[in-house]
Amino acid sequence: MIKQLILLVQILGLFFYQLIFTGDLTVTQKLPDSITQGTEAVVEITIKKEDITGFAKVQQVFPDGFTAEPIDTKGATFSFKDNKIKFIWMALPAENEFTISYKIIPNENTLGDFTLGGKFSFISDSERKNIEIPEAKFSVVSESLAIETTPEEPTTEEPVVEEEVIVEGPGEVDPVLELTTITGNRTIENIEDGKYKVTLEIDKKGIQGFAKITEQLPDGFIATENDSKGGVFSFKENEVKILWMAISKDEVFSITYNIEANAIAENGTYGIKGYFSYLENDVTSKYDINVSNFELNVEQLVAEEPATEDSVEEEEVVVEEPAIEEPITEELPIEEPVVEETETTDNSNNKVTSTPNPENGVTYKVQVGAGHKTVASNYFAAKFNLQDNVSTINHEGWIKYLVGSFGEYKLARDKRNKVRNNVKTAFVTAYNSGQRITVQEALMISNQKWYK
Repeated sequence: MIKQLILLVQILGLFFYQLIFTGDLTVTQKLPDSITQGTEAVVEITIKKEDITGFAKVQQVFPDGFTAEPIDTKGATFSFKDNKIKFIWMALPAENEFTISYKIIPNENTLGDFTLGGKFSFISDSERKNIEIPEAKFSVVSESLAIETTPEEPTTEEPVVEEEVIVEGPGEVDPVLELTTITGNRTIENIEDGKYKVTLEIDKKGIQGFAKITEQLPDGFIATENDSKGGVFSFKENEVKILWMAISKDEVFSITYNIEANAIAENGTYGIKGYFSYLENDVTSKYDINVSNFELNVEQLVAEEPATEDSVEEEEVVVEEPAIEEPITEELPIEEPVVEETETTDNSNNKVTSTPNPENGVTYKVQVGAGHKTVASNYFAAKFNLQDNVSTINHEGWIKYLVGSFGEYKLARDKRNKVRNNVKTAFVTAYNSGQRITVQEALMISNQKWYK
């Protein structure tokens, strides 16, 4: 009786946990009870996501003897490999409720009863969460049995099925033809002396989701945004980058940006080269865009050279003396709202430091606490036996404490797991060029995998 009572409490606890942490988020699937051997069936998965946004994945595992092809991915990248079906979104659809679909085809020798489940994974509060897809049972029966049970169905439908099987679904690209199906062309138009308009036309051939254009400019030129078709434009160290979490739905689209010669550029012939990168079946692919040449021929270039990234950073770097060390009595909160911040780590003698310093690219750090008062330099060592060097960030009265700096999420995840032996509430944070962003955004920008 006691065992049954304990089991009931555990079941109720799991129910209320799911109620609290998933709310009205639901995932359901629909597929036929019976499939005729050698024919196809459609599987539909409906997701009611509520306020979930950003990175997400649907995964299902099939037994041997099936193939699968996408029908409607709702902008996700579809893959079927090693009997696993995956739909991966860099950014979930805006709709509160949507349905994805694909078709499964049993092989000629596949017969019997099967069960299909799966899970919907997403990131919330920098942590991965899973919703189980309710299992559905179905059978694969022989053609003769199908004819006996449904004599009214004509057998002449099989050739039509074979024709449908070879039709590629949205986002499908033949890997063998990958380099020839994606096409890109660049044109450079002279606007006036030393100023040019660059146009890139991309035929993406069904590619969806995450994508990026990278352009390498010659020395002596700067770039400014013109029309990025919803992408995020940046220019740094002679590189133009345009980043999409969800690329334009148009099969053929054009982006434009402007370039201008500065004081160090000399008359002559220059070239621009670049590439278009995208995700296909969880793999990053790249299409090189041929070099385009243009002539610079001006009598007098601009005498004043624009400020470089380095000069701006030098002005922003302010070295501050550490605040007076004094013990605090308040507990450090687990997590604070995302803000834009800069930081640095002092590697000497395990001190808590507060010297801001700009960063380049995506980095991952482990946050161990936050408070309103400055703590002593040995606070985390004394209270939590944490021997790592701790850096600080100040923002609107909050002082945040961080450990480590990693270019790969997996390394930061491993560090977080180790730090949790001392600080149970430690979690991973992410930064892009010194600005704090969500971990899922950082994973998308740096094209890295998420690890539990």
